[in-house]
Amino acid sequence: MTLRSISIACAFALATPLSASANDVDLNKLYSGTNRVQQADLATMSRDEIRLAGMRMFTKPFLTSEGFGDGNDTNPSGAQTERGSIQGIGTFQRVGGLDGQTCLECHSIISRRTVPMKFGIGGVGGVNNSVIGAGGNTFVDLNLSLQSGGDSKKNIDGRVINPPFIFGSGGVEQVSNEMTIELQAQIAAAPANTTTALNAKGVSFGSITKDAAGDIVVDGDGNALGAEGTFDLRAESPDFMVVAPFGRKGDAKTTRTFDVGALSFHMGMAVDGGVDHDNDGVVHEITEGELSALSVFVATTQTPIAKHPHGKALRGRQIIKDIGCTECHIPKMETNSKFLGFRSPEIAQDPTANVHTTIDLTKKPMHFKRNHQGGVTVPLYADLKRHYMGADLAEFDGDSMFTTGRLWGVADTAPYLHDGRALTIIDAIKMHGQPDSEAFDAVNNFNGLSNSDQEAVLAFLDTLRTPNGTFKKLNRLARKVARQQGQ
Repeated sequence: MTLRSISIACAFALATPLSASANDVDLNKLYSGTNRVQQADLATMSRDEIRLAGMRMFTKPFLTSEGFGDGNDTNPSGAQTERGSIQGIGTFQRVGGLDGQTCLECHSIISRRTVPMKFGIGGVGGVNNSVIGAGGNTFVDLNLSLQSGGDSKKNIDGRVINPPFIFGSGGVEQVSNEMTIELQAQIAAAPANTTTALNAKGVSFGSITKDAAGDIVVDGDGNALGAEGTFDLRAESPDFMVVAPFGRKGDAKTTRTFDVGALSFHMGMAVDGGVDHDNDGVVHEITEGELSALSVFVATTQTPIAKHPHGKALRGRQIIKDIGCTECHIPKMETNSKFLGFRSPEIAQDPTANVHTTIDLTKKPMHFKRNHQGGVTVPLYADLKRHYMGADLAEFDGDSMFTTGRLWGVADTAPYLHDGRALTIIDAIKMHGQPDSEAFDAVNNFNGLSNSDQEAVLAFLDTLRTPNGTFKKLNRLARKVARQQGQ
């Protein structure tokens, strides 16, 4: 073959995928205009049609005409309704939100183990598209003038968000729902004049004490004495002892709850019910149906993969148990039911109320293994409980409470910890093992291991991988829906 022939053949080979992609469906055009998904539509849609509508919401670049961004106040106060934007451009700010057009932008890296990185739908962010100031920043000083005050580390308050993947969310949500049901039942049944231990799926959440009148004894802030491990410990709160597994702080009880906050914070998009929530002149930014579809998609993504350990990795699995890591990074949780229900509106303390859609977690692409209880096994390597991680990991407001990081998929998802400060797994292990951290003993035990045993631990963690982040079935369905909607 001549050089010219080879060049032509190579050019044709490179062009072929491009011509094939011309036939791909533009997801952005589906379920748009008069076809926008309303809550009532879910009753007549198949599970995969709902998931497809949700994938469209997850990958769709929102526009200002659709409500992206906030009203650009002349003197931005920092409040979410008037955050302003860089140089008043009305779109991106990066500090305090307004940092992406799509969910996909911060959840797109399937694996960072290879060069180039492997991309797909639902992965981590790798801090390459992150936001600063989560939780409410009060100042940003890029001139570093604070160095004159002797504290160069605080020229920006807040933190970098290290976006996690969404894989396996449905199984995690089902576990947390059942844990909440257990805790609420124990609270309701606790007798007066007694102290009652709170436990869910083998995890201790402290205890509550009831007085002679049957009321929960609280401290000066209204928190139940002895209760621990959930975001809201106020005895009178509707979120009291509700297990919330999503978010680094463990403050979002479901994928739906998380999505509401993420859409508003990152993109200024809200389920507004006809109210312009952010003064940008747009109402009906997200419908209830679109939010429901998005939460169903997130909860029905693929499940992380655990490769079968052997040799050094098998020894490493035993070592993390021996040194105490699995007291919090519990290898697996068992559910009583394989069916996950999606709710609207949500009643935090009753995960069985107002269910509009139910999915079977044993079906693909979730494909959780059935257990002998009628439920599924969720190999998450976490306890879904909040722990104190020490002053060195504290946020700008001094908060050092974090929910246990799930280890499944850890081999593919560097950097680590809530703000990405740990560039390696070894860094992550050591950084949450300060003397005042609840993880101190386990980390101290790890530090005392021989090099060979530490390498065995890393070999085992290397077996905990992410799925491929593709949704071939939904892509095929998209072509059918496009025809039905006249696209």
